[in-house]
Amino acid sequence: MKPFTMYTADCRENQYNTVYPHRHVIHDADDLRRAVCRDQVFAEYRNHHRGNEFFIVSDCLPFDCDNDHSDKPEEWKTPADVATAFPGVEFYAVYSRHHMTEKGKYSPRPRFHILFPIDEIRDKEKYRQLKESVIAYFPYFDVGAKDSARFFYGVTDPVVEIYGGDTDGTE
Repeated sequence: MKPFTMYTADCRENQYNTVYPHRHVIHDADDLRRAVCRDQVFAEYRNHHRGNEFFIVSDCLPFDCDNDHSDKPEEWKTPADVATAFPGVEFYAVYSRHHMTEKGKYSPRPRFHILFPIDEIRDKEKYRQLKESVIAYFPYFDVGAKDSARFFYGVTDPVVEIYGGDTDGTE
C-alpha cells in the first residue's frame, strides 16, 4: 500500500476543535488503527489549524459514507462496493463511530470512511475538484465532505480494512 499522511487532535468527538498537531504516516492497518482513535484530518495546515485557507498539502482523499441515500438495506453500500466501483484502486476503510447504530432519524446501517492514498496535492482547488470528481462517480459519499478542511471523528475501537490495488486511481 502507498503510505499517506494524516494529522490528529488531542481530543475525540469535538466538532469545535481546529488544531491537529500530531502527524502520522500510515503504512498499514495498525498505523491507521492507532491514529483514528482521535479526531483526524487528512491534510497539513499552516500552524496545524484546520481551515481551507490554511491548506498546505494532502496525500489522501478521505470520504464519508453514511448510507443515508436510502432506507432499504439492499441499497446500502459497503467498502466492498467501493472496491467494485474502483477496481484496482487501493484504499483503507475505517468503520465510523455510528456504524450499525442509530444516527439522528436514520436506522442502524453501515457507516464508514474511505481513505484513498494519492500523490501529494498542494493546490486546495485541485484537491477539492478531485474530491468532487470522485463523488460524481460514486454519489454515495457525503457531498458535504468535499472541502479541503474536512475532519472525521475519532473511533473508540476502530475496525480497519485494507483494499489493495495496483493504482491510486489518479492516473
